[in-house]
Amino acid sequence: MIVLDGRNDREKLDELLAAGEQTHLEYKAVLDLSQARDKLNLVKDVVTMSNRPGGGYILVGVDDAGTPCRTSGELDRKRFDGAAIGQSVRSYIDGQIEVHTQVHDLDDGHEVVVIRVESHRDGLPVPMAKIGQFRNDNGKDVVVFREGEVLIREGSANVPLRHTHWPELLTARDRRIREQAQENIQELVAQLVGQIRSQGGRVVAPLAAGMDEATFTDAVLSNLEAGSDIRLQQFLAQARNVAASSQSEPDQVTDILDRVTVLGAQAIFFGRDDEAGAAVDTLHEVYMQVAAAGSGNTVSRLVEIITRAYVLGSLALRRRRWSLVRYVVHKPVELPPGGGYVYASWLRHGQVEGSRANLFPPGNGGLLISAARALAADHPAMRPDVPDEVVPPIEDLDHTDELLNALCQFDLAYCLTVAAEGKGQARGYPACAAFHQTRADPTYVTLATDGEARGELFTESDDALVAGAMVRVHDLAEKESWNYGGFWSDLPLPALKFVRDHLPDVDGSA
Repeated sequence: MIVLDGRNDREKLDELLAAGEQTHLEYKAVLDLSQARDKLNLVKDVVTMSNRPGGGYILVGVDDAGTPCRTSGELDRKRFDGAAIGQSVRSYIDGQIEVHTQVHDLDDGHEVVVIRVESHRDGLPVPMAKIGQFRNDNGKDVVVFREGEVLIREGSANVPLRHTHWPELLTARDRRIREQAQENIQELVAQLVGQIRSQGGRVVAPLAAGMDEATFTDAVLSNLEAGSDIRLQQFLAQARNVAASSQSEPDQVTDILDRVTVLGAQAIFFGRDDEAGAAVDTLHEVYMQVAAAGSGNTVSRLVEIITRAYVLGSLALRRRRWSLVRYVVHKPVELPPGGGYVYASWLRHGQVEGSRANLFPPGNGGLLISAARALAADHPAMRPDVPDEVVPPIEDLDHTDELLNALCQFDLAYCLTVAAEGKGQARGYPACAAFHQTRADPTYVTLATDGEARGELFTESDDALVAGAMVRVHDLAEKESWNYGGFWSDLPLPALKFVRDHLPDVDGSA
């Protein structure tokens, strides 16, 4: 599974290196853009990648196994300017394709170019507008693509567009058309909801999944301000049935899950734990129904649901609502019922199912965190405490990004609490190990120094058990981090002191 979140940064590169070639990702060991052959092949690769909804990535300087293979300084970097590549591509098509590039120097002396390809802006596949050919060393003309050809990325290959590709392409196109057609209607609904809210909370607005996000959020707020949860409960009940139904369209289910998550986020932000818990319960109930059905796109839907659970859990953590963090996490899964094997958390069950379906390549559960970060960034109502102006452009993402940091901290909190108090055989997997340890460290520090927070997250454990959980989880995270460059080392000092105070026989370092 490739998360198409628009990032080119180093942590994204580590994620892509672990993913393996697939429909939205290609590795190229060698690419010499001074040669006509390589230049034309890149044009072909970019166009076929852009013809897939969402686009994709091309990594230059990486062999087929996902291993960087070009020594720093070997690549002619000036030829890998995104604007120049984009212009070269556009000279062979009648359309607009955006290309963004970034060169990374790795600690082992290698360099990798990340080329991010956007899908075409109108959502339709783009044909080649003229022939692309070069003359080989024997003086013969070699054709790379012909005028009128429509090519698309499929697995690790570029193939001619076929009938079987159209459903995916048209689904994305239809969704865009529906959104455009609804704009005028949404404006009228938004005005109505705004008028209702202006009544000082005396009247509550109806809730419907078809509302745009801003209007739906206003409708939720009108109900929260009025102190009425009747319509909130009614919406969640309806959402549960629609999302779990095999008759619902995939896009319809995604919209429903988004609205449930928005409702939960607004409730968390305004301190309405009952309503927030009801939203989490709705996601969990849909999750269990989908998991039990075990058909169609079950696994991708499960991952979609727990991605939203991560968004809510990370918001609860930012608001220091540790009891709610615990509530999101501690939902065991036993499938089939009575089967005997119990996952301590639905989050772990979703991670395992995603890995088995190759949505997360071996060990790369960090993709779940990337997906949750992209989701929260795209939906302001899911992050009411983080305004747009402090969400950095994806190309400028750095160590201060509040959304990504909170997701890593929530992931660590989930692993710690199930390590100490999880009911079942399968505990937590620290997906945050795919990122720098500094992003997750505040969870260690808070739990080591804040007894109240510790008591809310660990309701059944004394401090010695918590310290033991820290040691076990940190040891696993450090080992897993070596799959991504080894950016984890010892526990932060407050946590190290906490461990040594309560487990004097344990060193506390990883």
